[in-house]
Amino acid sequence: METKSKYLVIAAGEAILQWINKEQTLIQKLKSSETMTLGDLKKWLGYWMLARGNPVNQRDNLLKGINEFLRPSILSFSDDELPKQIYSMAKQLKHLGGTTSIQTSLVSKFAFCMRPELIVPIDERARKGLALMYGKRIGAHNYESYFESFLLFKRETAAEMQGSNLLDDLKPYWKNYMSEDLFLSRTTDKFLMLEGGFNVKSMEKNVGDHFGNDWIGKYQQ
Repeated sequence: METKSKYLVIAAGEAILQWINKEQTLIQKLKSSETMTLGDLKKWLGYWMLARGNPVNQRDNLLKGINEFLRPSILSFSDDELPKQIYSMAKQLKHLGGTTSIQTSLVSKFAFCMRPELIVPIDERARKGLALMYGKRIGAHNYESYFESFLLFKRETAAEMQGSNLLDDLKPYWKNYMSEDLFLSRTTDKFLMLEGGFNVKSMEKNVGDHFGNDWIGKYQQ
């Protein structure tokens, strides 16, 4: 429980930092413009660590696929339907020549940027974290199953944060930037990344450098 508690504090701090320093700006820029530019795409791929799988010579096609297909599709689906369509959109994006492989992770991340209060990104570490939590493997393209399991674990995370008063203790840090639901989603995501093998010391250092080295210990009392 001590390890889980420490991970949760680190994850919460990282969620706040990433949202305030990077994610919020990326998302606002994407949502405020009707089309993405190549410059925006380069920054976006870099942040989400998707650049290697989408080389420069393929990006004109990817940009076209995002602007003409992916973005309008994401905005057209209802809240109930969108999570069910992530994999289908990834297949269609490949079919249209936007990607050379089915990139469910990329589509989920772009959908998150368009609708951050609903969609959660999927990646290898987070999937591994959920597998460790629930003892079942989730395939790289099984977004529906991931989404359902994520929401379940998010509810458990929220209950723990409320029970330990961590949610209220951290409220001054996130309330001016994020809704409570978004904060819980991003904290759950970072926690699963840690469980799935992301370098704990690296994330801990990042949080400590911003909030102070005693910040993590303070919220574990």
